[in-house]
Amino acid sequence: MDSDTPDTPVAAPASKAKAASPFKLTVKFAFADYQVGQVLTDPDEVAAVLAGECAGNVLKVANA
Repeated sequence: MDSDTPDTPVAAPASKAKAASPFKLTVKFAFADYQVGQVLTDPDEVAAVLAGECAGNVLKVANA
């Protein structure tokens, strides 16, 4: 091969534990696959909903 990269595989960095989101979301108005009253606690899911156009359909509650 004419590549400058080594042929040995590179180890992926150890996965870090997910940081807890400072918020949980409670669904006020149903959207997508979410039902009224459903509580979202997964940090990735919380971030995705808040960044999207449906952010107004949820109530943002601080984690205690």
